[in-house]
Amino acid sequence: MAEEQARQRDLVPKPSVLFLHPDLGVGGAERLVLDAALALQARGCNVKIWTAHYDPGHCFAESRELPVHCAGDWLPRGLGWGGHGAAVCAYVRMVFLALYVLFLADEEFDVVVCDQAICIPLSLCSEPGHTVLSSVMC
Repeated sequence: MAEEQARQRDLVPKPSVLFLHPDLGVGGAERLVLDAALALQARGCNVKIWTAHYDPGHCFAESRELPVHCAGDWLPRGLGWGGHGAAVCAYVRMVFLALYVLFLADEEFDVVVCDQAICIPLSLCSEPGHTVLSSVMC
């Protein structure tokens, strides 16, 4: 009986989950994204992370176990000295990242987990039937 249930579970296709994150470095939001991605991968989901900045030399070691793709690293992270404009630049980078993934990356996904709410309207423009989750970090 248990073997039959396990076989039936194996026949059910696992969802493809796409994470959009502005900067996959070392911090609390990054830890949350990695933990969620690794947990979903352990359950059999196809997980991909897209970010606007990724430095394998300055990240959590677990990020190297996941497919991490980068787009938009050439965009500025601030508008001057002292971090001025960092929030505006982060939003612009995420909009670029979402547009890139939707129209240029040829990614197929069932669920999008977006770190900033600005990506939700862009993610909804993709294809009907996709689930969009937002985890806005403050």
